[in-house]
Amino acid sequence: MAKFFLRTQKQEGMATLYITVQKRIPKVSLRFVSTGVSVDIQTWNRANRDVTAWRKYVATKEGEAVMKRLELVTQTIDRLFADGRIGGNEDKVVIEKALHDISTAEAIKFKEEQKRRKKEQQAEREHSVLGFYDYFFKGIQDGSIRHSNGKQYTDSTIVVWKYFGIYLKEYCSRKVQFDDISKPFADKFSVYLEKKGLMPGTINKQVNCFRKLCNLAAEEGLNSNAVSLKVWKERTVKATDKRTEVYLTDSELDALYQMPLSAERSKVRDVFFIGYLSGQRFSDYSDFSAENFKQVEGGVDVIGLTQKKTGNYVEVPIWDGRVTEIAKRYRYIFPKMDSQKLNHDIKDILSELAATVPSLAEKYVTVLSMPERRSEALYQSFLDRLKKGGRLNDNERREYAKMRKYADSHDGSPLYERDKRGHVIRPKYELVSSHTARRSSITNLYKMGLLDSREIMSISGHQSQRVFENYIKVGTSEQAQRVGKKLIGAKIMPLKKAE
Repeated sequence: MAKFFLRTQKQEGMATLYITVQKRIPKVSLRFVSTGVSVDIQTWNRANRDVTAWRKYVATKEGEAVMKRLELVTQTIDRLFADGRIGGNEDKVVIEKALHDISTAEAIKFKEEQKRRKKEQQAEREHSVLGFYDYFFKGIQDGSIRHSNGKQYTDSTIVVWKYFGIYLKEYCSRKVQFDDISKPFADKFSVYLEKKGLMPGTINKQVNCFRKLCNLAAEEGLNSNAVSLKVWKERTVKATDKRTEVYLTDSELDALYQMPLSAERSKVRDVFFIGYLSGQRFSDYSDFSAENFKQVEGGVDVIGLTQKKTGNYVEVPIWDGRVTEIAKRYRYIFPKMDSQKLNHDIKDILSELAATVPSLAEKYVTVLSMPERRSEALYQSFLDRLKKGGRLNDNERREYAKMRKYADSHDGSPLYERDKRGHVIRPKYELVSSHTARRSSITNLYKMGLLDSREIMSISGHQSQRVFENYIKVGTSEQAQRVGKKLIGAKIMPLKKAE
C-alpha cells in the first residue's frame, strides 16, 4: 500500500490525507499530493501506531470506508501512468484534478445514497406500523405534531406513548403494515400484553394507544385499512381485576395532621395534605409556589393552576384553613420530593398511626401489581431452592433477607398475606399512595353533600363524568346510609299495601 500521511500540527478534528508519488520511468517525484480524503486526526494517528492497531481500524466500518477510498486513489494514479497522462513533475495538477474528481463523484454518490435512503424511510413510514410510530413519537416530542385543538402533547402523555412503543416494538416486526392488522392480530396483541403480566387497566391503555395510532395514520392518508380502526376492543375491568383504591376519611386525615412527626417526615405529611386540600394530581401539587395562591373577585382565596396532564386551568377555593397553615409554615416555598419518596414514607407514617387509628390497619382484598407478582415468584423460587438444600449467592441472600422480613411481618405465605379463599389482603395503609390525596379530596367533598358533581369537577379538573365517578370511593354501606338519611329527611312515606 502507498504511504499516506497528514500535514497538520493539529491534534484533533478532521484533516486531509496526502501521498508522495514516485516513479523511475518516467521520472516523477511529487511530494504532498492531496488525496481529497479527510479523516479524524486522533483516530488516524492511533491506527498508525502499529500493525495490530491498523488491522483493528480497517475492521471498523469507518476504517473500511477510508481504506476503499485510499485504494481507489492508488488505482487512479496507476491508471494515469498507464494511460501516459503523467510524464513529469509538472503533471502534479493532473493527479490532483483526477483525485478531486473522485472526491466529487464520491460526494455525489453519497448524496444520492442519502436521497435513496430517505425515500426508503418515507416509504417505510407510509406503510409500516413501526415506521409511522417512530415518526409520530418524534413529532409529539419536538412539538411538530399536536392535538387537533393545537395543544402540545403533555409530558405525561408522551410517557404513555413511550411505553406503548416498547410493547409495540416487541410485538411487531418492521415488516408489519397497517394492511396486516385484523381482528386476530388485535386479539393476539391483548393476549401478548396479558402474558407480559400487565393488569387489565394497563392492557386497555395500550390497546387504546394502538387504536389511536391507526386513526392518526388514517387521518394522514397512510392507513386505508378500515378494519384496523374497528378491531381494538377494551376489556371490561372488574373491581376484582385491579388494585383496590382507598381514600382516607376525615377522622383519619385529622389524626394524620395532628400526629407528632420529625421535621423530615412532617414534610412528607404536609405535601400529602396539600394534595388532599387542593384535590390535584401529584405532578401539580408537588410543584406549588406562592404564585398559585391568589384572591379572586368577592374576596375568595383560591389556588390557581394549569394542570400539567390536561392543560386545563382550574381555581380551587381554599375551603380548609390547614392549607394556609402549611403554606405559611414553609413561607410558600414548599418541600420538593419525588413521588417514590412520598409513596414510601406516607405508608410508613400511616403504619405507625394505625396503632391509634385502627381503621388504617383494616385488611382489604386487592390484587398484586406486575412487579409484586414477580417478587413473589422470585421469593418462592428462593424458598424452593433452600428447601432442596441449594444455596443463594450474596446478592440473592440480601434480596431474600428483605423479602423474608416483609413476609414475616405480614404473616405472608409465601410473601403476601392471603385470606381463606386465597385472595391477597393488605392493610389500608399499604394501599395509600400520592394519588390517594386526590381521591380522598374528591370523595370527602362528595360525602359532604354541599356540592354537586359538576361543582366538584370544576375543582378536580375532570372533563369526563365517568372518569370523575371512578374517584368517588364511597362503599356500599356508606352509600346506603347517605340515601337513607336523605329519604328520611325528605319524610318520604312508604307505599301502602294493596288491600
